[in-house]
Amino acid sequence: MSLSIAHRIADLARSAPDRTAMVGFDPELTEQTLSWRELADLVEDTAGVLRGILDRNSRPCVVVDAANTLPAATGIAAVLAADLPVLPLNPATPQAERETLLRLLARRFGQLCELDQQHRPRLLELPTDDRPADADAAAYLLVTGGSSGVPKISVRPGPLRYDAGRTPSLVIRQAGWRTGQRQLIVGPLYHAAPFTSFLDALLDRNTVIVQPFFTPSWTVDLVRRHAVEWLQLTPTHLRELLPLARADRAAFDSLRAVLHTAAHCDPDTKRGWIDLLGPERLYELYGTTEGIGVTLVRGDEWLARPGTVGRGVLTQIRVLDDTRAPVPPGTTGTVFMRTPHRLGRSAYVGDRVVETTPDGFATVGDRGRLDDDGYLFLAPRDHDVINVGGEKVDPNEVEAALLHHPDVLDAVAVGVPHGTLGSVVGVRVVLRPSATVHRVDLAAHCGRLLAGYKIPKHITFVDHVPRSESGKVQRWRLGRS
Repeated sequence: MSLSIAHRIADLARSAPDRTAMVGFDPELTEQTLSWRELADLVEDTAGVLRGILDRNSRPCVVVDAANTLPAATGIAAVLAADLPVLPLNPATPQAERETLLRLLARRFGQLCELDQQHRPRLLELPTDDRPADADAAAYLLVTGGSSGVPKISVRPGPLRYDAGRTPSLVIRQAGWRTGQRQLIVGPLYHAAPFTSFLDALLDRNTVIVQPFFTPSWTVDLVRRHAVEWLQLTPTHLRELLPLARADRAAFDSLRAVLHTAAHCDPDTKRGWIDLLGPERLYELYGTTEGIGVTLVRGDEWLARPGTVGRGVLTQIRVLDDTRAPVPPGTTGTVFMRTPHRLGRSAYVGDRVVETTPDGFATVGDRGRLDDDGYLFLAPRDHDVINVGGEKVDPNEVEAALLHHPDVLDAVAVGVPHGTLGSVVGVRVVLRPSATVHRVDLAAHCGRLLAGYKIPKHITFVDHVPRSESGKVQRWRLGRS
């Protein structure tokens, strides 16, 4: 049986009114809590206001500035409880990009509303006179484009409903999830993985702690003080947390599972967390905002097949060549996936189209290979591969070698034009505080781990590598090394 979001939250409030539903922080970073009764009252009041000012026949959409605060989290819940589609938006979105996104929304929705941190709704003037195109109902929308810099909006079909058999999804349940657990949200609520894990937590009776911004020592403290049981992180979070976690292993004793998503995780960081938690408590999920399929791998599986992102969960995987013919195991091609839950697949607002085969397999352009047992190994996209005199260099391999150096905190590899070879490897490197390593030291370090043509020829020290909050490198922000 499926329930509306409003009905589900009301049921939880009746069954455990005084149990803590959410923990957050005010602008002075003073901890605040909401019981299920308080959450239900706040959500119903705000949902009632939204129902009163919005005309459902005009196909409205509500934009929430989704800072990691209790007002933003409860605002998202209220919009969904009102059976309205919500777009959680980065509050730091530049005005020009914000206007671009609103123009995209106006191509689908006839009425736009913004909900502020005090839960006050404000109707937005539509930036186009075009009549919105007919479209299926939406549950929520997410902005994507972190690696390309071109903003896009992905739409999850709706309306959203609670179903005990499907909330959370099978893949999340296989990643150590338990109903009623204590869960920390570290990543921003306007990103896909933190947003969807927040929705699952809300509907599955979890106590959710919302961290306003990521500071490694604070994350460790929150895990310890609240005895957090389940945690979703990015590889960047894992890398920055690992030294503190090794020094305070007992702080993580409460964790049943850590799930990491988004960008590539270097092997040293991965092995460090497997050693810290044990292989049965670390999981990696590969999926897309578009919802075309998903894979999962546990730590022990990864140790047996280093580099894999796992096998499909309710997902069939094909690897196809440029003519869209299947390739044999071990051969790299374009990754296509198909899931039986096609109604859950997202679409785009605007012109972006996911390529789909006649029999329903879809791709977002990722490259990879399958082994004989169906485990997927991702490869860099063609435009990321560095071609050095005809030799192909995977930037992930170069970055992993650099991150193996104890003084390197972060790194990114790019191609640098070369008159004879076409390109050579250039890197941007972030050193740990007080490190005194020199370029020649890093080149020699890479020489012990990499073939000669893969060794960086241009090394630039920088204060940071431009990454999205999900940990993906924003390559359009990189100039030449």
